[in-house]
Amino acid sequence: MKTANKVVMAVVGIVLVIASILKIHQLLTEPIVSLSFWESWEFFLIQIPLELGLGIWLLCWLFRKAAWLVAVFAFVVFILATLQKGLIGAASCDCFGRVHVNPWITLLVIDVPLLVALLIFRPKGYKLLPPPWPSAKHFFGVAIPTFILLGSIIPILIFNKPLDKTDKYEVVRPEEWMRKGPRSKEQISAKQTSQAQTSEEQVRQEWPLLKYIDIAESLRSNIAIVVFYSSECDTCHEAIPLYDKMGRDMAGSGDSIQIAFVEVPPYVSEQDSLIPPDTLCLTGKLDSSKEWYIMTPLVVVTLDGSVVKSWEGEAPELDEILSAVTAGS
Repeated sequence: MKTANKVVMAVVGIVLVIASILKIHQLLTEPIVSLSFWESWEFFLIQIPLELGLGIWLLCWLFRKAAWLVAVFAFVVFILATLQKGLIGAASCDCFGRVHVNPWITLLVIDVPLLVALLIFRPKGYKLLPPPWPSAKHFFGVAIPTFILLGSIIPILIFNKPLDKTDKYEVVRPEEWMRKGPRSKEQISAKQTSQAQTSEEQVRQEWPLLKYIDIAESLRSNIAIVVFYSSECDTCHEAIPLYDKMGRDMAGSGDSIQIAFVEVPPYVSEQDSLIPPDTLCLTGKLDSSKEWYIMTPLVVVTLDGSVVKSWEGEAPELDEILSAVTAGS
């Protein structure tokens, strides 16, 4: 039984160390985009040292019963988090960095079996807290390098955070589209103040993302509601029918507002598309020449090719959209 417990705890420790290393690689090589704190870059900074530390603890067999209890608690949390991702239809559990694994596979092949093994092969005959104390050589030989390693991880990740934009990928930041040039009155002479204010109100920045959308010319005039969607986005499945109906209603009323559905890579076949084949809305695609980190659904309202308002991860009602158009026009 003691040998089986050692083997199980070693396997669990190895899994945790591998998962931590893969997450470190992810944070060093790609940006993290999320509206939820629990999937954010900041949360990974907390999670990685804790997960890696637990993995090393399980492998060194110090205070075995305490380590076992912490591991059991951790895997209960892992199971709940992975189950939640599986239920919402997430494409990956996000447990192994850039290695995408279906949440149900992680749950049924890794998390649940390891938790069951931990519960069956408990560290019997060991006390939760010492005495007896481990040898000083063993304890400090493990503790000192481990604390140095864990203490160095966060600064390394912070000072090597990937850029938001490169030739290979781009993080979509809607807040950047609303910038309109200098607003500091102190930088404008007294004689030019009135003229500068008028110019600032009239001149709008063209939406930078237009050059990556294949139907850009149709969006450069009048009012457009652009809906970025992905087949892997659960909220998109609910939002697309609502906006499609909205487009049909506006087409029947002769309204000049147009709705455009823009698919985010990776694309799916027409047969699997979320867009109805008889839709009256415009349909287009975001350029696949680079990888896009974008929070879908992303709804963007434009006026003559300039952004008036945007919403990430949600689908606003028509009244809210019209209010934004009125305020921005």
